[in-house]
Amino acid sequence: MMSSAIIPEIVGQTEILEESPMTSQEQKELIETETVIKSSFQGKMERDLAIGAGLLKIKRQKLYRGINGGRLWVDYLKEESGKLTGNSEPISDQSARNLRGFYEFRCEILQDLYENIILPTNKTQVTPIIGYLKNPKEAVEIWKTACSETGSNKVPTHNQVNRAYYDYRRKVSSTNKQPELESENNIKTESYSEPTYQASTNTTYEETKTSSIPVWEQERNTQEVDPFSECKKLHDVLYAAEKSLQDLHGVLYHQINKYGSAYLDQMKQFDAGLYSVSNIDEKIDELHEQTSYLVNLLEKEIEPNDLVNG
Repeated sequence: MMSSAIIPEIVGQTEILEESPMTSQEQKELIETETVIKSSFQGKMERDLAIGAGLLKIKRQKLYRGINGGRLWVDYLKEESGKLTGNSEPISDQSARNLRGFYEFRCEILQDLYENIILPTNKTQVTPIIGYLKNPKEAVEIWKTACSETGSNKVPTHNQVNRAYYDYRRKVSSTNKQPELESENNIKTESYSEPTYQASTNTTYEETKTSSIPVWEQERNTQEVDPFSECKKLHDVLYAAEKSLQDLHGVLYHQINKYGSAYLDQMKQFDAGLYSVSNIDEKIDELHEQTSYLVNLLEKEIEPNDLVNG
């Protein structure tokens, strides 16, 4: 197996330039790394992880740049990577990216969480979220969503991860529209900073055991509540309601800020037929009453069918 110390101390302190000649120590590290890759031909998963770990080290430390310096990463793959897999075909840049991402997500990001979370077993399962690995929190959120769909102790497929990825993209895309409107209206928005992840020291590729069972790994009983379906149902309606209220807030705030209170008074008096807003105050009050009712409902202890029978 690859050594867990795949990130050298020099990275983050001194930038390594591709044009600089390689030191004798770097040449030795490259040979050692390539040897470890070539000798790691156990199962397919272990093999891919070993190749991914080696390529990640070579890429991070720029060990690909050649003895005299100046060689590019893509050129190293074309000229040298074929020997890493035991055949004459070089590893493509995309395949190398997927292999590096497979190792990084499974062995650095997920295993640093110390949670009982399902780990990917194939590089194709990770490919939909490769672009999010620089933002580990988002990558993990997408992975957990895909795991929720599979049920207990099952690894999500590429298609399931891909669906979770596109769902997340749609959610982020829609949510990002509101902060732009709020910024225009001088409403303060909260800043957000991503968490940092350190390299994992666990190279055995085994799952961490805990006593808690997160929702994405709960056993699904078809005769009872389906946690995934119910969570999705509640999430969808909450998101739709939140989006509608945000739109209402944005339009009213913007127009009143632009034209003053006289704007709304004029709109209420104008007969727009089907689109009349003469009762806008009553409608907003009704929305307030409905949300207040839901808040009170969530605070009550209710048994099945109590609301109907009551």
